[in-house]
Amino acid sequence: MTHRINTLVVHASELVTPSPALDGAARGARLDRLEVIPDGALAIDDGRVVAIGNTADLLARYDAEHVVDANGRLVSPAFVDPHTHLLYGGSRHDEWQGKVLERAVPGIDAGIRTTIAATRAASDAELTERALADLDEALAHGTVVLEAKTGYGLDPDSETRLLRLTKALDHPVHVPATYLGAHTVPAEYLDDRDGYIRTVLDTLPRIAATADFCDVACDPVSFTAKESRRIAEAARALGLRLKFHADQTGDIGGTELAVEFGAVSVDHLDEASDAALRTLAASDTVGVVFPGANYHLLDMTASLAPGGRPAKDLAAWASRVLGSGAAIALSTDYNPGTAPSLSMQAVMQLAARLYRWSYSQVWHMATLNAAAALGLESTRGSLAPGKAADFVVWSVRSHGEVVHRFGTNMADRVYTGGRLVAERGRRLSPGTTKRACSTAI
Repeated sequence: MTHRINTLVVHASELVTPSPALDGAARGARLDRLEVIPDGALAIDDGRVVAIGNTADLLARYDAEHVVDANGRLVSPAFVDPHTHLLYGGSRHDEWQGKVLERAVPGIDAGIRTTIAATRAASDAELTERALADLDEALAHGTVVLEAKTGYGLDPDSETRLLRLTKALDHPVHVPATYLGAHTVPAEYLDDRDGYIRTVLDTLPRIAATADFCDVACDPVSFTAKESRRIAEAARALGLRLKFHADQTGDIGGTELAVEFGAVSVDHLDEASDAALRTLAASDTVGVVFPGANYHLLDMTASLAPGGRPAKDLAAWASRVLGSGAAIALSTDYNPGTAPSLSMQAVMQLAARLYRWSYSQVWHMATLNAAAALGLESTRGSLAPGKAADFVVWSVRSHGEVVHRFGTNMADRVYTGGRLVAERGRRLSPGTTKRACSTAI
């Protein structure tokens, strides 16, 4: 007896996914066990995964209204990008060229202040237009969930404006919104840090009902552990879920603080100590790392800016992070200064090259673990029964090819909730998405 469903995707050369049995982020040896089904198939009903398996088996079990033939190409979960700075004004390409040409360039905090000025000056329409175009690009590369932070306003009205614009974005990509008032101290408060922290605390009640998360940057260029604790306590008291930027430019206890507060994720970890990583490994908090930022900041070469960071052995660092047993996710860290890329494909490719991580590891980190870094692991991030039918049909046959190749977009078709929303590098118009499921590939 067959069961009637909406859609059946058949004849994938490989259907790959983190194991449907995983109920949380993969870590340790589980990162090496990516499920790979030859001649794979995917059963979908009402926008959710019903079953995965061999094509012959699923054709025998299900009667589908629409059959999508993958024609011997790879099918995988769509990507989740758990850390971006989506809404901003201006560009910082001149700043980066100065670094490359060995000129003195501003530090990370000074660069952020450059973007703050440009963002405050941009109109709502300009910020929205750029954000929608960026979401189109992320979607075309296979991302269907993308977290977006504020943090480039850093005054109450500008921060609430960024949060309002983020929540109003109308796009197939799901965009959780994060309040990052505690990003850095803006120029007008450089002589009054405590005054700015009071401003952040006063803003929290205004955004508590709107933001999905509150992020706190606990780092030498941002806020001390004591200052971060004040903000985190106030956010938690208002019922906000927490995320942390931590220990990017120095270890000041941000990772341990994030774990203490039960943060959903703690992001960067570049300078986290072995003790901090052990604390992270003993928790459910997900560590998020950014090979794109390491690459763009030239962390693997001799420092190019006076007073800048020294060259870093990224493979040794990554081995230490992964060897700790912590749950680790990948993200773009998309922003105009240190990581101007929206491609999670590129992130996996760089993680393999700079960190020496395997195909299986980076696929887990860009899908299931990335979903866990947003608290979405029960509904997104793998092709498990009951989860959203978010998947990509690729222009290649093997999941290894997506990581091995670089410099081109290999996502052919992108689906969210079982709807085709992007094809051959372009987002489809809203009127096209419902019809697209009935079109064989």
